[in-house]
Amino acid sequence: MKNKVIIIISILMLNFTGFAQNDLGTIDDFGRVALAPVLPNDMGDMPSAARNLLLTKLGQIAAKNGLASAAVEPQFLITATVDVISKDITPTAPPMVAMNLEINMYIVDYVNKTIFSSYTYSAKGVGKTDTKAYIQGIKNINPKSSKIRSFVKRGKNKIIEYYNTQCDVIIKEAQALEKVQKYEEAITKLISVPEVCQECYFKALDAVEPIYKKMIGENCKEDVTAAKTALQNNDVDAAKRYLMNVQPGTECYDQAVDLAKQINSMQMEIATEQGDTTTVEEFVLQATPPATREEKVAAYKQVGHEYAQNESSEAPEEYDLEFVENY
Repeated sequence: MKNKVIIIISILMLNFTGFAQNDLGTIDDFGRVALAPVLPNDMGDMPSAARNLLLTKLGQIAAKNGLASAAVEPQFLITATVDVISKDITPTAPPMVAMNLEINMYIVDYVNKTIFSSYTYSAKGVGKTDTKAYIQGIKNINPKSSKIRSFVKRGKNKIIEYYNTQCDVIIKEAQALEKVQKYEEAITKLISVPEVCQECYFKALDAVEPIYKKMIGENCKEDVTAAKTALQNNDVDAAKRYLMNVQPGTECYDQAVDLAKQINSMQMEIATEQGDTTTVEEFVLQATPPATREEKVAAYKQVGHEYAQNESSEAPEEYDLEFVENY
């Protein structure tokens, strides 16, 4: 295709004018069918202002159709290529640039290099410069138009089909991550299964629970060790922080209780030395494990959200979408 431009950069790295959203989404974004708009660093001759506007439109299409992304390394993308069909200078005063564009939009499975849905929007733009001509052609894309809704629906249905057919594979991948102690990544993979895929969604939740328990058990050991070190250095406040999230039911909980008693003893000693014991507050372990399904799901999503925040700086800046270019 002529003058084709591939659009590839992770939404997590987006910082553009006109479309603002939380790069990592929210906790509630987990469990939804999600699309990440992507845009390339190398856009050929396409002006940056037009590139940013097109990226904005892709983001709006995802968001306005309920498919905002929360993933660190998203598997499902909404992307586009642009073909300049014709470019002419009008015989007017002043002369204007007139362009006919084909904006080809795609919903793709990036991991498996598969195109799930495509739609071509034919646009005309006229302006004093190439930039203004591009922008006029792009700005008329309506994220809520019936054709774009159909394009998104086809892609969404393919994503749901993917989860329904690959559920066992997804769970095995998460369990493999668990074996190498990548608990947060394993949990994030499982809670990213869309709720609309009911059978797989509940299988994934069942698979999350033992991984979550193992994770908080490991975290407890680390926190207790760190709290002991803090107390050896007479840093009571640091010891408290380490113990705040220790939950009953973990192997090291009794050790944490003993450390809490030690903290209270140290607090009283310090207060006595300072001549003021009336302001001493007893330190008690207050964290409780999630009990209901709703509480458990909220805890799993919190892990995923924190994992996304921690990993966002390592998200890839570019994607290789050659399979889209050759479509």
